[in-house]
Amino acid sequence: MSPRTDDALATPKRDDDEPLLKLFRVVLTVSAISWGGLALMAQLEQHYVARERRLTQTAFSDLVALAWMVPGPVGCNVAVQLGHALRGRTGAWAAGVASVLPFFTVMTVFAAFYRTPLVHGAASRTLLDHFSVVLAMLIAVTWYRQTCALVRGPLEWGVALAACVALALAASGAAYVVVLLLAFAVGWLVSPVPSQRLDMRVTRRDVRLLAVLAALIAMFALPLPQRLDAALLWPRLAGAGMTLFGGGFSALPVLKTLFVTPAVGISNDDFTLAFTLSPLSPGPLLNVVPFFGYLVDGWMGALVATLALFVPSGCLVVLARRHVHGMSANPRFEHAMSVLRAATTAFLAIAVWHIVRRVPLHPSYLLTALFAAMCFGKLKLPAYAVYATVGLACGAWVLLT
Repeated sequence: MSPRTDDALATPKRDDDEPLLKLFRVVLTVSAISWGGLALMAQLEQHYVARERRLTQTAFSDLVALAWMVPGPVGCNVAVQLGHALRGRTGAWAAGVASVLPFFTVMTVFAAFYRTPLVHGAASRTLLDHFSVVLAMLIAVTWYRQTCALVRGPLEWGVALAACVALALAASGAAYVVVLLLAFAVGWLVSPVPSQRLDMRVTRRDVRLLAVLAALIAMFALPLPQRLDAALLWPRLAGAGMTLFGGGFSALPVLKTLFVTPAVGISNDDFTLAFTLSPLSPGPLLNVVPFFGYLVDGWMGALVATLALFVPSGCLVVLARRHVHGMSANPRFEHAMSVLRAATTAFLAIAVWHIVRRVPLHPSYLLTALFAAMCFGKLKLPAYAVYATVGLACGAWVLLT
């Protein structure tokens, strides 16, 4: 592939094109053995930078940085950009589908078996509550690490705390959109750097794409009659995906406003169990989406839900690749983005709050919380190992009592 003068983000070091089938196969294999978006990115870097030398280390780092700047699943967004760098739009679609297919299959199968009496019988109320505590501790540890990394000065702390209060009092999806817009606006307005013009040249196709994404965000944010909740569920899910920054756990409260409603019919137990199963499947934590889609409308629901959440962010990250130099070089824009990222930590805090307030006050749940916090915070054990230990402990307790 020849180097492109208008795109310095990712210039392959070799002149021949990456075969499309090989690109699909490599990304599919890597995604199938990657638990979490960070693992997916690390293995893609190992293959295409260290082994194949298709990209330079700097070029791949630029892909990762851009993936963090836009909403959606970071690991899948890196895969989409990688495919675009190697084979253009066709490569972006091939890599995007390959990165999603493994966890789409696994989580949809989980959902299919979840409807069986055997699984429903095994998922007792006590076990679900203990799993909820483990999930809350996992999100809490993630929140702590993100807060240490993203929230530094008084402005970021003020915005993060204000976002927590606003989301705790809010009752609709509009709050998440408003919080992000206000955080970006505050960061832009109070930036110590004088205003500079963003160096962006948009085409008509770009304008149409941005208009569609804006319409989807508005559909998610605006209050709708209850009878339209189910009818417009998938477009609203696409709009919700445009509000998700900072990892999959930030999606928990956002997705809850969409799926845990009388019109859609997913219960709070179903919702919590989906996030409990998430670490057992490869892929990012947003792999819960096909699970929810299947519960709503079977295999077709799983497919449409996955497309609704992952396609818009993939299109946006490809669009952003062409304009990233003008945006990232603007200090005022970068300051606004830093404040916006600080606001997204509130999504994690509210997720913990939504889970904890439903768990009964009992010493056994406190012990589970302390155990999970130690495993995730100190020992850094994988989530599936902690879930398995807690599940075995609950089973042993039931047998002995």
